[in-house]
Amino acid sequence: MSIISIIKKKCQKNELTDDEIKFFVKCTVDGCIDQCQIGAMLMALYLNDLTNAEVCNMTTAMANSGKTLEFRSSAIVVDKHSTGGVGDKVSIPLVPALSAVQEDFIIPMVSGRGLEFTGGTLDKLESIPGFSAFSFGDQQLLDLGNNFGCFIVGSDDLSPADSVLYKARDVTATVDNAGLIIASIISKKAAAGIKYLILDLKVGSASFFRSIDEAKTFGKQFVLVAKLMGIECRALMTRMSAPIGNYVGNSLEILESINCLKGKGPSDLQTLLELIGGHLLEMTHKVSSVNEGRKRMAESLNNGTALEKFKQMLIELRVDERIANELCYGNTTSVLPMAKYVIEIKSLTSGYVNDINGMTIAKVCNKLGAGRQFSNQAIDPAVGIHLLVRKGDRVKTDTVCMVLYHNEIDLNESYLILLQQSIELTNEIVEPEDILLGVIDIN
Repeated sequence: MSIISIIKKKCQKNELTDDEIKFFVKCTVDGCIDQCQIGAMLMALYLNDLTNAEVCNMTTAMANSGKTLEFRSSAIVVDKHSTGGVGDKVSIPLVPALSAVQEDFIIPMVSGRGLEFTGGTLDKLESIPGFSAFSFGDQQLLDLGNNFGCFIVGSDDLSPADSVLYKARDVTATVDNAGLIIASIISKKAAAGIKYLILDLKVGSASFFRSIDEAKTFGKQFVLVAKLMGIECRALMTRMSAPIGNYVGNSLEILESINCLKGKGPSDLQTLLELIGGHLLEMTHKVSSVNEGRKRMAESLNNGTALEKFKQMLIELRVDERIANELCYGNTTSVLPMAKYVIEIKSLTSGYVNDINGMTIAKVCNKLGAGRQFSNQAIDPAVGIHLLVRKGDRVKTDTVCMVLYHNEIDLNESYLILLQQSIELTNEIVEPEDILLGVIDIN
């Protein structure tokens, strides 16, 4: 068996065997093939696509390419993954809230950083002084899961093949292939020992999937491959055009997450949190219905148990206890990095808010330092937006629609114009829309 023969076979549109895929993945991790050969294989897979069997075999090989987590046998290991969206801070309140609801759950969330328009969960958490995402080894993660029940971290030890292949995909224009995306996501989840998984599949103008049909095709394949990997999986298609919640930006989204954990979060964020938690509780037979699960999630936010679990999780992740306590129960903004400058963005006319262009908001924030254009770029955690209107609101001329937080001495005025234009007004009354567009489950 040789890597050249495997590349040639896929170039000829033939299905690769399990052994051939294992060989390619092993060679990739061991560094015994040329970078050009990795690129050639990725392009062959990209152009000729992967069958479900190939995706499953690729996922298995990648998951087994490094360390794997095996938690205590009595635990129910659950997680969620989002395809990414503007203001998507759902994981931060979800993990402690769900853990507070169900003590026999282990939620080992191995998350990532943001790139392009999506915000990274780890970038947001690293706004908190003392939080270090990549400071835990596999045994420490096992102990955290078994003894405490949940964590949100990064890891280079789980599915190292994914790290190598993603970097290669990023520079060979092979990122947006469904099979490669699915293998990348599920290999990390499988390596982390996940048995039940919810995919939050974002659909809309501020997401990777613009149409429901496109999202359905991806979601069905994702759920199928997850189940072939032994992971019970369900995909929730959720609306992603306007930002989730009222804040966009790393520190600001931590602030909003704390508010949510206090039972004071925006309705769309709480709805997503309840939906994902409710489905996981129903999938694991802890409740008889999703609605019952949603009620239990809401209770954990309102009775303080979710907030306390979050505080204790930060302490377990080596954040100083005084900082964790002040963040959760004191003056939250005194702990987080905050911007030097604040500018109000006002409406030029009156009307009803018909749309909020989340993609425009994200791009402006990123240009001001909130996100990355390349993987090792430093970010400014204080940059962001506070939205003061939502879709359907009635606004008057000169109403303050949003507030921009930034650290630029000479701010480019074109950014203010773009932000102003991101709020679309109409003279007609705008009805609210459901955030849940559909559920994908394969029995």
